[in-house]
Amino acid sequence: MKALKIDDTGSVLIQSNDLKVWVDVYEDDKEIYCDWNQYIFMLDNPKDLVVREFQDNIDNAIEAFDLATEYYIQHKQ
Repeated sequence: MKALKIDDTGSVLIQSNDLKVWVDVYEDDKEIYCDWNQYIFMLDNPKDLVVREFQDNIDNAIEAFDLATEYYIQHKQ
């Protein structure tokens, strides 16, 4: 898994194999928080189901949020 880029809102694009997902990163009272950018999934969309399964895995969340936080700190304006 690796961080690819940050957008102008602070969200970080994470890649795991062929899958790319966005992690929202934000600061509040000097604390950094992360959450998945996608939280609505169309059950008839196979790509959405792959993303949902990936995001439901706690190990993926831990790794992605750690990477996103590090990338955010390095690249924030």
